[in-house]
Amino acid sequence: MVIPSTVANSFGHRIILPNRRLYPGSTPYTEEEVDALEPTHSIEDITEAYLKQGKYLLLFVDNVIKNHNLKNIILVGWSLGTAFLSTTVANITTVGEEVRARLRKAVKTIVWWDPPASANGIPDPPTGGWIPLFDMSLTPEERGTAFNQWLSEYYPHKNLERKDCHTLIYKVTAPIKVPSFAGISFEEFLTKTDLTAGANGDNLIFDEHCRPVTMILKELAFFNAKVRSEWGNVPFNVIYGEESPYNVIWAVWKLEEQSEKAGLVIKFKSMPGANHFAMHDHTELVFDTLHACL
Repeated sequence: MVIPSTVANSFGHRIILPNRRLYPGSTPYTEEEVDALEPTHSIEDITEAYLKQGKYLLLFVDNVIKNHNLKNIILVGWSLGTAFLSTTVANITTVGEEVRARLRKAVKTIVWWDPPASANGIPDPPTGGWIPLFDMSLTPEERGTAFNQWLSEYYPHKNLERKDCHTLIYKVTAPIKVPSFAGISFEEFLTKTDLTAGANGDNLIFDEHCRPVTMILKELAFFNAKVRSEWGNVPFNVIYGEESPYNVIWAVWKLEEQSEKAGLVIKFKSMPGANHFAMHDHTELVFDTLHACL
């Protein structure tokens, strides 16, 4: 999902989007790389393969900083991209000191934006959950359509301060608010997203067999003392829309719990009235929230 560069510029930012593999402008996965994520492999081997992709991303960030002499970076992962941010951040211990020093100097803050529980190795709440993409009672075509609709809805959860999963809204039968993108054509929507690339490559990392892998990567990125030490004083932040789907809110609550127990600081910032597509519906709020992470 893209914020137009002209909009970003109006808020004093330039956006650089390192796309996931197979997405427009990026390098396709090799057959071996796709196979490495299959459930036929051990958790350890899949984790190693996924960490390798994170190292590529981290080196990309470093090369952009070096080649363009960038001095002030906000490193952000959104939605499923938060899992890729975790594997990127975790690789700070695998690169040389020159690269680490350059990253520590240029990256001013790191932001996980709307992290879904399923993409970060966090089990469903005790109430269970419902994500249309994994609902096998629907046909593949129905799952895709239902998932896009589910993501674009607004979920005005009550009493979030209580952190009670029983009060979360899991799905809506009729829109409570006008969903994101309700007023645009499907053709225009396709200019903002790609619904095919992930299914041909790394969507495997979000399947049930990889839940232990994304849990390991989440633990490494957020709660591994060596990783946190190597990033120095770079702040770690989680931001989220208060009306995003339940699995985002649930993930935020669990990360807050873990942060308190581990004694490793993560800053949490909510965006009132925002859903999962805040960059489209609440652009100014998004940039204000990102600024607050500095």
